[in-house]
Amino acid sequence: MKNYFIIHGTFGHNKENWFPWLENQLKSKGFEVYNLNYPTPENQNFENWANVLNQYKDKINNETIFICHSIGCVFLAKYCINYKCKIGKAIFVSGCNNHFFIPEFDKINKYMYTDNLVEFKKYCKDVVCFYSKNDPYIPLNKLIEFADLVNSEHVVYENAGHFNEKAGFITFEDILKYL
Repeated sequence: MKNYFIIHGTFGHNKENWFPWLENQLKSKGFEVYNLNYPTPENQNFENWANVLNQYKDKINNETIFICHSIGCVFLAKYCINYKCKIGKAIFVSGCNNHFFIPEFDKINKYMYTDNLVEFKKYCKDVVCFYSKNDPYIPLNKLIEFADLVNSEHVVYENAGHFNEKAGFITFEDILKYL
């Protein structure tokens, strides 16, 4: 059965940005949606985030669609690789890997990165990456590099920042076309 998981990023939570809006959109169509909270900034590391998702592992199947933002993107890729978890589709929004950009983020994001990102293709064949040319946190070349490594379709915006509330994203209508 098709279901959805939403994963936020560093210093984030499940009730910010466009996440609650998307959760409501999907639930109104009768889908099961898991919009979980992951520990951040305290206790943010791969193992702790994996422990949160592992509580729902029996809900993940080859029809499950993940929608991830920022560091949540590489977390999911690493999770699928490490746990050999096959999923139906991944929609990554402002995803990157191995990019250090802001010291307070760097010290907790480093645990999410992986050196074998290209292996994600074994666990998810349908990937879409949204990114913006004016992301204030991640350089465009790092966004493109991530999208290429996960073998995704690229959806590029000129002026969407980091696709967060600060950039005006409390809703995200375009993402619905890819679900």
